[in-house]
Amino acid sequence: MFTYDVISESVRNPHELAAELTRRSAQGWEIVQIAYDGSSWFHAFIRHPGQVAVAPSAASMSGPQTSSVAEPIVESVRDGSASPSANVPANWYKDPSSRYELRYWNGTSWTEHVSTAGKQSTDEPRS
Repeated sequence: MFTYDVISESVRNPHELAAELTRRSAQGWEIVQIAYDGSSWFHAFIRHPGQVAVAPSAASMSGPQTSSVAEPIVESVRDGSASPSANVPANWYKDPSSRYELRYWNGTSWTEHVSTAGKQSTDEPRS
């Protein structure tokens, strides 16, 4: 079993991402993948053997939480049966249906709250 986490950082601050990855590496975390969202964010997906507490990084606490567009961590991405992990914190994430820019994850499921270009509205999530 692994604990997964994601670290997101603006392309304007790559040194912050590198510093956080270095810190996490010293704690036993390993990089699974680093992705660029095509506009302004890098997302580093990391994992740690076993179950460990996941707390927001100092870098992620410096800005508004609604600015992150990382996708929730998934337990399995290889076989296409991925589902959000239970340890993903409530926050705005990239809408998995791609109908909107962001959708709110309440910590256990996707909600009807969506946002595109900063304008919020509601739309029931589809399976």
